[in-house]
Amino acid sequence: MKSLGARHALASHRASVLRVFLQGYTVDTTAPSTFSVRRQLISSTPSNQKKLYDLEIYVSKSLSPYFNLSFEDYLFKQFPAYRSEHTSCTELPKKVLLLYTNHRSVIIGRNQNPWREANVQSLRANNVPIIRRKSGGGTVFHDEGNANYSVMMPSKEFDRDEHALLLCSALNPVLSQKREQTLLSVNERHDIVDQDARKVSGSAYKLQRGKAYHHGTMLLNSKLGMLSKLLHHSPDGGHEEVEGPGVQSVRSPVSNIGISNEQFTDAIIHAFKEAYTSARDNTLKIRYVDEDSITKEEAPDINKGIEELQSWEWTFGSTPKFLHRFSMEDSTPAVSFTVVGGTIADLESDLPEFAEKKDSLVGIPYRGAEVASQIDSKFWKQRLLRAI
Repeated sequence: MKSLGARHALASHRASVLRVFLQGYTVDTTAPSTFSVRRQLISSTPSNQKKLYDLEIYVSKSLSPYFNLSFEDYLFKQFPAYRSEHTSCTELPKKVLLLYTNHRSVIIGRNQNPWREANVQSLRANNVPIIRRKSGGGTVFHDEGNANYSVMMPSKEFDRDEHALLLCSALNPVLSQKREQTLLSVNERHDIVDQDARKVSGSAYKLQRGKAYHHGTMLLNSKLGMLSKLLHHSPDGGHEEVEGPGVQSVRSPVSNIGISNEQFTDAIIHAFKEAYTSARDNTLKIRYVDEDSITKEEAPDINKGIEELQSWEWTFGSTPKFLHRFSMEDSTPAVSFTVVGGTIADLESDLPEFAEKKDSLVGIPYRGAEVASQIDSKFWKQRLLRAI
């Protein structure tokens, strides 16, 4: 039985949302039974109480997901590794903010399985690339109505909720000015959600040798119908199954917040400046970048990163070992492929179409055209081309 305090919190939850928000708090609207309130970073905090940083801000003018993800990785590689517990009294710890928007694309986490996360056939039909990023987390859909942020910091300064809360405090006033009813908060999964618990921003992070980054998305005016179509894996009416240890995305209801990319960028830059720099700091570094503005020193590493992100070996070949099973319409098992490092390591099937071709199939890349080329059956050729 819930305690009296818990029952009271549950009963008064909705009435409390507006009052708490006006006091500078956000409310976790996704779990009213536990009713958690988190104090936000408020821009009016006195500068002498703030944790100050040597803040660098980058805004990408490129819409290429390959360039933006490679540039992000380059910035992280250049970010200093903080070994000691404290920086010197004369040196501020560094923090980097990168803001960018991508053309339509599907971005999967470092340890995910693209065959499980996305509808491969829809991706091909709509000419949408699927790209494996360097951080963990789940699969996200990017388009021109979606904004992305990435924050780099010393690993000892990393807090999974800090920047999500800062985004809420920056964007809620913008939404209020538009007379929108949207109220953003952070739920227990560290996602930013609206007042109806619909996800508007997901995030992922990476910790590495004294440094970390936290990056995420923000649905502004994204094509949500396309998102559902591309991310929903709907194989052959349920007659296909992918099994393996890769991280599987958690599906959530999603929503746009309905502001422009420019409004998002301006609000986030202002919030970071207010939260992490001194009022006396007039030297805030903001750099606008794209493929044509990177320096000759930066170009080799960034271009190498782009080449890797575009490669089949990275996007598909890096998938953890998995089983891809196909069955007939009556659910009778048809064929099961074991795939390791993007290559068919084994297969099991009682169908002559596969059993007789096992020697020619084992050892080839798990690509639809290459697998289908080894099969004589027109039915299975078409099915494999759709699924792999």
